Amino acid sequence: MNAVVAFTAVRPHEATPFLPAQERALIAQRLFAFEADYATSLCCMPMIVRYQLDVCRIKLSLHQWQSFSLFTRARLILDGTDHPATRRRYLRRLLTAIAREAGSAAVRMPLPQAREIWEQAAPPQRVLQNAADKGIALDGPRQWADLTALQRFTLYKLTRPGHENRNFPAALREFGLSAKRSCP
Repeated sequence: MNAVVAFTAVRPHEATPFLPAQERALIAQRLFAFEADYATSLCCMPMIVRYQLDVCRIKLSLHQWQSFSLFTRARLILDGTDHPATRRRYLRRLLTAIAREAGSAAVRMPLPQAREIWEQAAPPQRVLQNAADKGIALDGPRQWADLTALQRFTLYKLTRPGHENRNFPAALREFGLSAKRSCP
């Protein structure tokens, strides 16, 4: 029996849960460095999960995420959505968790009319503007194209209007984009 299964009933309000060292190490590999402050408790939804939710076209609230067992949160971080079969499996796990653990219905997002803006060849304007506001000049498509899909998604999500976006500078540094300064 997998030792992690013993943690399926743990909720954030209960005693501090823990995962075996091997699981923690695997999770740490999937998270960005700027997410390290909640890597142990998984109290916040990591960018990898937010990305996979977008891939599956499901909306998940922080409240729903926090109602999941630590085991479920770990699985949603570690499981992939790279291929149709893994995407279907991920979606089944996610929908089951929303119904059973969060006690709510899943909210589906509409299919995009075109490629997601973060998937396009050039960086979205709001990413460029946020970088410029921080004194960082991105050299456009070349640097943007060098990023992984998850990194592009992350930068796009970290520049949402009306949000604090405090992790945006850390993400730029982590992705190697903050070395160049714009001219005053």
